[in-house]
Amino acid sequence: MERMELSRRRAWSPDEGADAGHASESEAVRVALSGTTKERTALALRALGRLLADPDDTVQVFMLGLALNASSFPQLLTRIAIAPGGLDLLREQPRIDGESVDFDRLRALPADTLGGAYARYLDEHRLDPDLFQAPPGLPPVARFVVQRIRQTHDVWHVLTGYAPDVAGELALQGFSYAQIRAPSAAIIAVFGTLVRAPREAGRVWEGFRRGRDATFLPVVRFEDLWDRRLDELRLELGIRPPRPAGRERTRAAA
Repeated sequence: MERMELSRRRAWSPDEGADAGHASESEAVRVALSGTTKERTALALRALGRLLADPDDTVQVFMLGLALNASSFPQLLTRIAIAPGGLDLLREQPRIDGESVDFDRLRALPADTLGGAYARYLDEHRLDPDLFQAPPGLPPVARFVVQRIRQTHDVWHVLTGYAPDVAGELALQGFSYAQIRAPSAAIIAVFGTLVRAPREAGRVWEGFRRGRDATFLPVVRFEDLWDRRLDELRLELGIRPPRPAGRERTRAAA
């Protein structure tokens, strides 16, 4: 349970799990697009239960998002489209993966730059950005937006300073909900905190407040910012420094 994201090292396809009583992502897309409220609720409950039982099962994060976020997606798409640079982003559809990004160049950058910190973060935690594939069956623009949110997840980790452990993931879900208002992020933040890390509630709430106060990150072209110093970029994007880990526990013990 130390790292929720180690499951990214496992080979995964959009139809993983379909032969073991799990819904495939293809089926989840169908339910999201044309399923009944009962079907979406059942899919969400199954995914949430499996995720709480096994925080390493990242696939369930994807399933939960597809089940719960369909109703909020039009608002997110509109917000992206009207933001400065948003329409260009939707038209050009850049990617952050091994084919589009020169990770050797990023590794050569100083550790205090966005690109240098991002490459070192992936290497240190053995994470593979190529595992973030677009869900099958969605319209092209929706496919891009969903994949973009997935592919920039680890960039957000670097910018916020949250580690890919349970506490850091929950705090980032709070941050993400404030940014994109995805119901799945709120559900994971709340229930994950209650079940897995109740002592981290203050940190998760802090994550929400940091996300609320920050620039709208889904339209930021991180590909153009790899050389920028992290401290300067955080200041520019309105991302406040996180509260030191353990502060709430120290205060409680006092």
